[in-house]
Amino acid sequence: MQILGFLSLVNTYVDNARQAIKRRRGDEGLSTLEIAVIALGLLAAATAVVVAITNAVNNRLEGIE
Repeated sequence: MQILGFLSLVNTYVDNARQAIKRRRGDEGLSTLEIAVIALGLLAAATAVVVAITNAVNNRLEGIE
């Protein structure tokens, strides 16, 4: 559940950044900054998923031993 909330927060941040840049520039394409923000958001989301999976595996590993 925490990951979904985090992903929702990242999505909101990326949308806000995209809209702010679009208003300032007045054009339709993705700017380099937008691509960088999206890449950072995806990296953060992937990191959160890896941490969640690692924690789940480690918690279940204690039960196996």
